[in-house]
Amino acid sequence: MESIWRESFEVKSYNVDFQQNIKPSALMQFFQEVASSHAEKLGGGYNILIDRGLFWALSRLNVEITRIPHWGETILIETWPCGNEGLFFRRDFIVYDKDQHVIVRGVSGWLLVAVLNLRPQRPAQLGIALPPNKGKRALDSFPERLTTQTTQVAFRKTVAYNEIDQNLHVNNTCYLDWATDCFQMIHYQEHTLSGFSLEFLSETHWGDEIELRIGSLGLKSDIEAFELSSGTTLFKAVLKWKYYI
Repeated sequence: MESIWRESFEVKSYNVDFQQNIKPSALMQFFQEVASSHAEKLGGGYNILIDRGLFWALSRLNVEITRIPHWGETILIETWPCGNEGLFFRRDFIVYDKDQHVIVRGVSGWLLVAVLNLRPQRPAQLGIALPPNKGKRALDSFPERLTTQTTQVAFRKTVAYNEIDQNLHVNNTCYLDWATDCFQMIHYQEHTLSGFSLEFLSETHWGDEIELRIGSLGLKSDIEAFELSSGTTLFKAVLKWKYYI
C-alpha cells in the first residue's frame, strides 16, 4: 500500500493565464488528478465505488500559496489521506518546485456520497482501510465552514457545455474559474493569489442561471454563487491576495 502518492506535472500553456501563472482551477485539477490516482491505488477509485453506488465528492478545500507555478515549470505534487473529520475524509497536498522548495500547501475534505439519494455516507461504508499517516499534515487545521459577506453582483451566466462533467454536473474546478472571473485585469496586474478556500454546497446543472456576488475587505475577497430560480447557494469562496512587489 502506497501511503503517500507523488506525481509530476509540467505546467502547459493551456494551464496558465495572461501572466503565465498557473490558473487556480488548473492547480485544483492537478490536485484532483493525484487524489484520483491515489484513491485508485488504495482500492477506492471511481469505477470501484460507482459499482457499489458510491462516489467521492469534494466538499471543502483550503490552499496556501507561497509562490504560484509558472508556464514551463515541472512541479511535484505529494498527496496523502490523513484520517477523518466527522463524515469528511481528509486529504492533504504539498507542491514542490524543481529545487524541492514547498510552494503550495492544501487541505481538502471529501464526502463519500450515495448515488441514489446523494446523501453522505459514514466513513465505514468505504469498506477499505486507508493509511492514517498520523501526524503528517500539510496545514495544521481542517477547513471550517466559510462565513462570507457579499455586497454586489459580479456577473450572471448560464451554465453550458464546457462546464459539465461526466455526471452531468458542473465540475467543481469551474466554480473556482467563476470566482476568479469576478475581477478585472487591473486587479491581476497589481495582485497575486496567496491562498483560497472553497466550500461546495449544491450541485449545478446544464442550463442553470447563476449569479456571482462579491465583497472585498482589504486583501480578502468573499464570493458566493446562487442559482437564480431557487435562490440556492451553490458555493462560497474566500480568496486572499498579496501585492506584486
